[in-house]
Amino acid sequence: MSQIWIAEESISTKFLDDLGHHMRLDGELETAYFVSADGEDYIEENKNFLLEFLIHRNKYPLFVTFNVYDEQAHEYITFLNQNNIEFILKHLDEKKSYYDFSGRHLYHPPCFTAMIHDPAALSLLLNETYWLPSQNEFYSISFSDNLTFELGEVREWGRKKKRSIPTFKMEEETAFITIYHDGAGFNLFSNEDKDSSLDRFISNLPKGTVITQINDRLTDE
Repeated sequence: MSQIWIAEESISTKFLDDLGHHMRLDGELETAYFVSADGEDYIEENKNFLLEFLIHRNKYPLFVTFNVYDEQAHEYITFLNQNNIEFILKHLDEKKSYYDFSGRHLYHPPCFTAMIHDPAALSLLLNETYWLPSQNEFYSISFSDNLTFELGEVREWGRKKKRSIPTFKMEEETAFITIYHDGAGFNLFSNEDKDSSLDRFISNLPKGTVITQINDRLTDE
């Protein structure tokens, strides 16, 4: 039985910036829901609750987008092909670098979008890839094909950088999830009716979910 705490977050530029990756929304949305599972192995607990949450929602296809390091691209191409998971691979416009014995190398980050059609494929993919957001690599799960990357100029550590900015279109009824820092929970961004209030969101959680805290209030108070 999962134990979670929930926070209702007001969406602002600062809130999005604090999530990392310079994420932006194309469309109006006022509130997101942050969900974090309790437990000693918080990464495993949060991965398991996310899987439970998505299976309970039972809405497919899901579009799972994640970035990998340059040398890992072939590994994930092989994994996805071997498991008959449909995917698109793009290379982002931004440049990243790595060093080896021969010096510094620049590359365009590989970006996968896997199309998931059933719980078995979802479980397989999450178990294989959840370590990426736990290392703070970009990772999102959309209930529609609403994500694009736009090259833009940002500031990092006081310096201007060119980055591929993930931009989610919110004009039609949809929802998407991003993973919180270190894999310690997720944020749900949704304009669907089932998430139009905190009470409605809570009423649509998987059966048996135990909520230990809502915003600043412990539920056993």
